[in-house]
Amino acid sequence: MLAMLLLSLTAQGQESVLQKYKKLGDVNTLVVTRKMMDELPLDQVSVPGLQDMLRRIDEMTLLISRGDKVGRLMGNRLVRQLKAAGFEQVFATVKQGQLVRVLQSKEDPTRAVLVVYQKPHATVISMKGDFHGGFPQFFRED
Repeated sequence: MLAMLLLSLTAQGQESVLQKYKKLGDVNTLVVTRKMMDELPLDQVSVPGLQDMLRRIDEMTLLISRGDKVGRLMGNRLVRQLKAAGFEQVFATVKQGQLVRVLQSKEDPTRAVLVVYQKPHATVISMKGDFHGGFPQFFRED
């Protein structure tokens, strides 16, 4: 029962952090379900690890900044807020001017957040899925 409560609090912590950003005026939000991902024409895309990554995800929510101010907030402050809510950074890299970070819940490893920040814009992908074995090669550096 205690484990279920902790998992619930972790999910609520992540959602409350992301909810603040969803409410900002310069953020587009998209929820993608497993059924929607199953319909993607992945055979037409040649990105190493992409199919493996998508097979692991049950649902995801995308937040995309439209304005410079909210982009800076999402790119700088959001990671600190997620860490305070019980997430740890499991991967980070800078590629072509984009800072890419993956954070995973310490209490519920099925929850992860990908933050891509290229000043002044940010994209955040909140994911729920099977990440117990770590993240697919898609997030690893070559």
